[in-house]
Amino acid sequence: MTLSAFGPVPSRRLGFSIGINHIPPKHCPYACVYCQVGATNHMQIKPGSFYPVDAVYQVVQQAVQLAQKQHQSIDFLTFVPDGEPTLDQNLGAEIDALRDLGYPIAVITNGALINHPDVRQALGKADWVSLKIDSVIEPIWRSINRPHRALRLDEIMSGMLTFASEFGGEFVTETMLISGLNDDLASINRLADFLYALQP
Repeated sequence: MTLSAFGPVPSRRLGFSIGINHIPPKHCPYACVYCQVGATNHMQIKPGSFYPVDAVYQVVQQAVQLAQKQHQSIDFLTFVPDGEPTLDQNLGAEIDALRDLGYPIAVITNGALINHPDVRQALGKADWVSLKIDSVIEPIWRSINRPHRALRLDEIMSGMLTFASEFGGEFVTETMLISGLNDDLASINRLADFLYALQP
């Protein structure tokens, strides 16, 4: 799928959301065993520029105008692409540009690159950010998320803690529990301790 905006679609957490797909499939630092988008065919950890900021703005503006014309509610503009949104080095500039449309902005990220200050800075521009944390135990994390070999869980967790301490918007996390992998009591307790430290 190419650059697109879709919706508004109903969301339990975000009301009615215009989704923004600004990453070509499937550029991601992870190859999660449960990914609904499919196999990761572009394992990547270095951010790049995929589409011009103006192009992203235009497709979102068109989706917003169409929804308004049809008298549909919009509660959020949400970066939820077919890859990892923080791989877009223009994410912060795109958020800045979309402010002109007058809606809160959300980003749903796996958090794999959150140890990088420029990624935290870009995410910090959003109103609502979701980080994925499936496990805080290295072997289990590697079994579930199947990360790029250069990634380290301790660095990601440190980046998450830093982000949580700095971010002024609404901060949430999400976890996929998988039978036999991360649903035992020890794994859940370790995860709960980390979530308590994050205070999402």
